[in-house]
Amino acid sequence: MKTKSIYAKDWLQLHPYTAIQPSDIYFIKLANRLFEACTLHELSETFRKKLALYASAYLEDQLSGLGLWQSFTSEHKRLYGKRLPFYPTHSNYYPDEVNEADLRFLIWNAWQKSGLASRYLYPHAPRIAEQASAFFAVLDKAYEDAPENETLTQYFNTSGNDADADRKLTWLFGHTYLTEPSMYPYISHTAPSDRFIMPTGPLALFLHEWIDLLSDHSGWKKIKGLYTEKPELPTHIRDNNQRIYRNFTEGTGGKAIVYLNGYEQLKSFLTRTLQWPDDESHTLPQMKAHRNFILMANPEKGILLAKDICEYIADADNPMYDFHKAQDNAFRLLTEERLCPPDLLTHCIRNSLLPNARIPATTDNVLVQENMDFIARHSLLYYYRGD
Repeated sequence: MKTKSIYAKDWLQLHPYTAIQPSDIYFIKLANRLFEACTLHELSETFRKKLALYASAYLEDQLSGLGLWQSFTSEHKRLYGKRLPFYPTHSNYYPDEVNEADLRFLIWNAWQKSGLASRYLYPHAPRIAEQASAFFAVLDKAYEDAPENETLTQYFNTSGNDADADRKLTWLFGHTYLTEPSMYPYISHTAPSDRFIMPTGPLALFLHEWIDLLSDHSGWKKIKGLYTEKPELPTHIRDNNQRIYRNFTEGTGGKAIVYLNGYEQLKSFLTRTLQWPDDESHTLPQMKAHRNFILMANPEKGILLAKDICEYIADADNPMYDFHKAQDNAFRLLTEERLCPPDLLTHCIRNSLLPNARIPATTDNVLVQENMDFIARHSLLYYYRGD
């Protein structure tokens, strides 16, 4: 007799309730079958159990009408014109059923976010494909006889009372099979109010964006903090930002970005072009140790500064661009928190200024070019989509 490895308490940790539902026994047994089919023995047993639980919960979601997977893939298609990043969905892909491509992404997402990979995990690594195939063999059979979890059917369609809404949002934010991987490093020190300003899940969606996808959101409008308007800048700050932008673009011939080689060029731009006072409060002497700088101006936000990344950005106006350094380092802009300010990174992606970015230890930069914005969302979360 095979030893049971995954228990009810493990399954319930991925659910918004504490009492076993009629369908749960089936999915716990299924998770154990998936754990037995997990061949990634180079990874910890704890993580392999997580993968089995996530795969079982994915089937439960598809059958029960919870809507997490459908929301993710429909939003990905709206943003990028395809249901999944990295993995093609051919004619044998059925959005409402179990798909091997879905499982490849599910495994990659959890593994990449786990911290167990020594470097960025190549989505087409053979071990991912092999594991997805093994899981698919189990889930394809289970699809025919697995029960629905009626408790989860259209679970987010209504908010309920304040306590119900809080429980649902807490679960959605960081405890579902699709959002837990992204929030795992942060969840223990995230305040309840932070849930509304931190994006979560593979697409770095804010909770109100998830709710818009999962429900008709009429009842959710009353939940304080969930839908918040962007605060309006005080007049004096807005006027100052516009003045900086005007000076900036007048000094650059209308361009909103400038590349500066060394501190002396930075200081000169600040004092001559922006007309800032030539004193230590305005000339940023703490930047003397850095080799190059990028300044970017916005009429509403003012000015941002990035340092030591000029070599990686293939802009015709950037004399410091270095093809070989870009090959080795441009991918870092998409995956390292705080290395590149979000507005600058968005500009680089939209204007194809990172053509040599490639996943470390691979030569595949096509995959990166086709999924660049997704990679940034998935890797950086708040540091890409936060304001």
